[in-house]
Amino acid sequence: MNRSSGIQPYHMTKEKSRDKEEPHSKQSILKKLLSRYLRLNLKKRDDRNAFYFVAEVFWATFLTAATSFNAAYAIRLGASDQEIGYLSSIGSLFAIFLSIPVGRWLQRSKHKRNLIMGSLALYRFGFVIIALAPWINFSNMNDGTLVVILLILFSITNRPFIIGFAPMQSEVIPPQRRAAVISARMQIFHAVRSLSVFLLGLWLNAIIFPLNYQIMYLVTFGLSIISVILLFKIEPPEKNEEEKKREQIKKLERLSFKDQLKKLRLLLKDNPQFLRFILNTLAMDFGMWATSPLFTIFYVRELGASDAWLGTYSALHSVCNIAGYAIWRPIVKRFGETRMLKWTALFRPLWTLSIALFPNLNAILVIAGAWGIIIPGLGLSSQSTYLKMLPPNAREEAQSIYSTIQNISMFFSPLLGIAIAGAIGIPTTLLIFSGVRLLGSLMWMINPIDAPKFNKTQAEGVK
Repeated sequence: MNRSSGIQPYHMTKEKSRDKEEPHSKQSILKKLLSRYLRLNLKKRDDRNAFYFVAEVFWATFLTAATSFNAAYAIRLGASDQEIGYLSSIGSLFAIFLSIPVGRWLQRSKHKRNLIMGSLALYRFGFVIIALAPWINFSNMNDGTLVVILLILFSITNRPFIIGFAPMQSEVIPPQRRAAVISARMQIFHAVRSLSVFLLGLWLNAIIFPLNYQIMYLVTFGLSIISVILLFKIEPPEKNEEEKKREQIKKLERLSFKDQLKKLRLLLKDNPQFLRFILNTLAMDFGMWATSPLFTIFYVRELGASDAWLGTYSALHSVCNIAGYAIWRPIVKRFGETRMLKWTALFRPLWTLSIALFPNLNAILVIAGAWGIIIPGLGLSSQSTYLKMLPPNAREEAQSIYSTIQNISMFFSPLLGIAIAGAIGIPTTLLIFSGVRLLGSLMWMINPIDAPKFNKTQAEGVK
């Protein structure tokens, strides 16, 4: 990432008294270097928030890199193919029923940030338990089955963070700076992840199992807690009296389940562009979710991939992602997120198609590198568009609807993918779902979206 891809200072027309300079002595060397590299003025609240959003992902990525080996860990402990499929589907089943209540809970809570960060910390602590699973299994349960159950249970604790993080980004990052922040986050994420997964793969190959996995999870958990601390430092913008009054009304509001569903239905009706975005994403990603549990099974069981190969594969993909975000960010900025989303979505079928046509570990490494350069175009345009689509003052509720609809598909599609693969084989299944992905990707042209224009009523939320 060069200086041109950094974050430019955002100057507000009126500086608020809250935008104060942090004492120079309290700034770490790393903080000085990173803020200078990204051209941030830490006197300004928006720039401090941007710094924390970018810095936290550095520490979070170590654990994320470790989770790349979750399925391999469960497989090596004896989990079945069906149980690996459950990793994708059962957690989604819980999310279907939890997302809307959690969204309303966050929307009304006085301690929203504490709930979001507490959720994240609890989820990450789960990997301490998962690391110790082979030692604490006092039943006759298969160790691989136990790990699958623990991964599912702790993924449920992460639901408030999943619901609350995108609305938090939408609230604290100005619209004109989101693409830059997202791009910087993703470049740092992939830079750290590329080196981490490569080294972790070598580590897992060199040390006796399961001690290799246990040490990996424990160390990366400790590093990930630093990211939680940094996220706690983010300062939300101050609300005026009218906004505070509206929020207070929301917190005092008590609705029956039937009235809650009616309110959410009205939210979708009043925000048709947001509804279109949900439906298009659902159609585009159905084929991806259906095949997601098949890849690790295919690599490990059928192609004989080692942990070192899995690490090299993930590292190569991440390195190429860094280049991909640098390439795509100016393109997306020039032509617009919504317009680019229509065209970059057409790349979606290429991944499953390539793996099906070239089922060779060396060929897959080449494919992973090419895909790492291509896919950031879709990710950047899609995420930036989504943040625009979230209705003001109903962000958590809107996110909960989006998450619920997504998870309905994420529950059924992996089970369908596993069942079809069991009957006709993984390569043929990947070919079939390449066609499904293509049809879904065309939805952005068949059912186009435009940047929403929120009127006063919509900005105040759904009454």
